[in-house]
Amino acid sequence: MTNQLRLKVETAMFGIVDVAIVGLGPVGAILSGLLGRYGINTIVFDKADDIFPLPRAVSFDHEIMRILQNLGLAETLHPYVVPYPPTEYRGVGGKLIARYEALPPPYPQGWQPGFMFKQPPFERAIRQSLLELPTLELRLGTVLERLEQHQDHVELIVRNGSGLEETLRARYVVGCDGGTSLVRKLLGIGLESLDFDEPWLVVDVLVDESKLDSLPQTIVQYCDPDRPTSYVVGSGNHRRWEFMLLPGETAEEMNQESAIWRLLGRWLTPKDGELWRATTYVFHALVADQWRKERVLLAGDAAHMTPPFMAQGMCQGIRDAANLAWKLTLVIRGRCDAALLDTYQQERRAHVRATTETAKGLGRIICELDPAKAAERDARLLSERGDPPAVQYRQSLIPGLVEGALSTAQGAPVGLRFPQPRIASASGVCLLDDLVGASFRLVLSSDTGIDTVPNALRDKLDELDGAVISLVDVPCSLPAGPRDWSIAEVDGLLSAWLRDSGLIAVLVRPDHYVFAVAKTVADFDAMSGMLDHHLRLIEQPSLPGASCSEAASQRAM
Repeated sequence: MTNQLRLKVETAMFGIVDVAIVGLGPVGAILSGLLGRYGINTIVFDKADDIFPLPRAVSFDHEIMRILQNLGLAETLHPYVVPYPPTEYRGVGGKLIARYEALPPPYPQGWQPGFMFKQPPFERAIRQSLLELPTLELRLGTVLERLEQHQDHVELIVRNGSGLEETLRARYVVGCDGGTSLVRKLLGIGLESLDFDEPWLVVDVLVDESKLDSLPQTIVQYCDPDRPTSYVVGSGNHRRWEFMLLPGETAEEMNQESAIWRLLGRWLTPKDGELWRATTYVFHALVADQWRKERVLLAGDAAHMTPPFMAQGMCQGIRDAANLAWKLTLVIRGRCDAALLDTYQQERRAHVRATTETAKGLGRIICELDPAKAAERDARLLSERGDPPAVQYRQSLIPGLVEGALSTAQGAPVGLRFPQPRIASASGVCLLDDLVGASFRLVLSSDTGIDTVPNALRDKLDELDGAVISLVDVPCSLPAGPRDWSIAEVDGLLSAWLRDSGLIAVLVRPDHYVFAVAKTVADFDAMSGMLDHHLRLIEQPSLPGASCSEAASQRAM
């Protein structure tokens, strides 16, 4: 009996699901959707009966939009998103000291580099899509009480809305239950402080249409030592102000409506809009000491918290979900050793720390309260970036992966995000992933023949349900063979990327990070060994009485 069939039998006999996810915020919902689309038996539960009705996150980037595209949600979410506007940093006296914009087209991930969105309808659309996945079960109003790890599964004691206790069993558990994560606490996992704890008042306003044109049309970071303030252009008539609390101010006094309108008085009066939400936060920079403890893993705010100055808080968690989904799938299907899950923390913790340090650096620029030091800051930035300052691209601030399940010895672009070009086909123009999917992919340059790919590498790709993609000049909308594709791009994005990197081929993971590269045909011979080594592949027995093609169809990825 194959590993996959054995797991299915055990699930039926003993009621053990493959994965239990605690928490159904954006991270838990997207992880559920990815696992559901892989056909992994998953149960996800949340203590709340419905989504949180007020805004929290307000933006995400093109990498996240590509993940949502892979879930088939791009068109569904379109009404709730708008392009991310430029960001200005204004120093003492309002002088422009820095400006960030989005990369120009052609867009490297196939989408606008950043988006603003309304979280409640955005989340509702994602949750609705989960109902269509037959291997996924959702439970709301269900509270985790405790969990216990066993050799081959985890027991979770939960309490439903009627107050009844129930025992659930899962091979793996993922805690996506936020910054106060009970899963993390039950595991006894601590948090490392990255030395940033600043109190801020966050105010969301639904502004009257007649007032919108008089407000800034860009995001503005007011780096004013008298009152550091962030102004955010949301979607529609949603605008957000974030005010740093000054020494001696308390959350209780600053949360009063009179204090809020006093702070907003520079831009609005009470007749100009409706307070949607106002609350105080301490902006933290924290990272969990462990992200995996045996069969339980952490993701999203349960594993890390990032100051908001790069708009990367939710993005970090969704990257966790995309990283973890394909690794859990390969392990659960018996294709890879469970040690592959250790690379989740290797990859994501380093990435989160690097991104958080950058966000902290931006926060230090904004949060300076000493007038003399603020003036020195302004002078330094203008000397470095020019006056007026040269435009910088936000996307250049996001690092790649530096270690883990990828061939880091090869150097860049290994660990970087793989481009998504627009593809010409018989039915029109589409994005690459919509045509060929998001599995492991070996992508060949236009002057690299498919016959140069060694059989050993092709066999490994077949075991992973991977694809071979050849760049050609003539549009072709159908596979050239089983999981072989010939594609013609319309904007030259991928051809230029391969040429600039000096590559003839690139091997890409399901989460769109580059796993390995080939500069010459000789490099192909090493790729199958890289897959064995970095993915901890397990040799699969042939199914009795099955042809090679039938056996391949039983393999997952």
